[in-house]
Amino acid sequence: MNKGSFLTFDNKERKMKEKIKIGIIGIGIVGTPLKRWFLEKGRERGKNLFCYDADPKKGFYDDISKTNVVFICVPTPPNPDGSCNASIVESVIAQLPDGERCIVIKSTVPPGTTEKLRKKYKSKGYFLFNPEFLTEAQAWEDFIRPDRQIVAAADEDSRKWISVVLNLLPIGSFQSPGIDGTYNFHEVNSTEAELAKYAGNNFGALKVAFFNTVYDRCKLLGVDYDKVRLLVTHDRRINGAWTDVNHGGFRGYAGFCFPKDSDATIAQDEDHLKTLREKGDNFAEVFEKGANLLKAKRDYNEALLKSQRFTVEKISVHDKDLKKIIKNHNSKERKKNG
Repeated sequence: MNKGSFLTFDNKERKMKEKIKIGIIGIGIVGTPLKRWFLEKGRERGKNLFCYDADPKKGFYDDISKTNVVFICVPTPPNPDGSCNASIVESVIAQLPDGERCIVIKSTVPPGTTEKLRKKYKSKGYFLFNPEFLTEAQAWEDFIRPDRQIVAAADEDSRKWISVVLNLLPIGSFQSPGIDGTYNFHEVNSTEAELAKYAGNNFGALKVAFFNTVYDRCKLLGVDYDKVRLLVTHDRRINGAWTDVNHGGFRGYAGFCFPKDSDATIAQDEDHLKTLREKGDNFAEVFEKGANLLKAKRDYNEALLKSQRFTVEKISVHDKDLKKIIKNHNSKERKKNG
């Protein structure tokens, strides 16, 4: 494959694809749709598809050392300070045998992580980042019909695997870097893709918070929020996503992505700010103002949840558990007010 050419999938790459033995580490919300996709494409467990999960209850103990493309789909929980803990990602990579395999990180990690891991574990193989854009409620539908399918390399040598991995996955209307049958061809590196994942979730949280402030104003003025919302969101540049302030039965944002990724960005901003100040860079003052915007969003969200007798931790649970929590909460509120 020629450098910079991602629009064709030549015979050499097709033969490579046929010989691919795929591994998936982490069979959860992210890994499960991936496993199902490959099984429905005719792959067989133990032959050309190998799955592993540390949870013994799931029963996935396949030998990942037999694979040449490994998707990393493990959790990246927050540290006590809110920063992202990518130690599980690094741990599973460290346990892989040395080889020429392609390691595809799907776990959400801070910008720069894939590049750092490639440098540290170069003997393990080539490194790509392939962000997931799933919701728990419709993870399978989100996976097979993606708005975006992004595969980004950590370095120049890893680029040779991009089109191979991209062709293993469902086609999105936006593909990076792009293959036949799609449009919007843009090549990005792994750090750009990692930042885009964080930026998207931070924007989603910010939009939820903003429209809740609009709801607050509507309540104070005695006007209908849904009518105001309709007028605003008919602007194509804004649209209606994340504007239902009672989505899920509560106001504000929670879940496994928005709070975690918002906190991780705020923590990384603190590191950036420290570096700028140590250098005596005047940009530190401007950067701090922008960072404070994300902090204000978080503070407002926490206050909003508290006003409903919730915390982010209490309602950042699986959908079926959230429904039970909201049902019990509403029942208690009715008894209290009745």
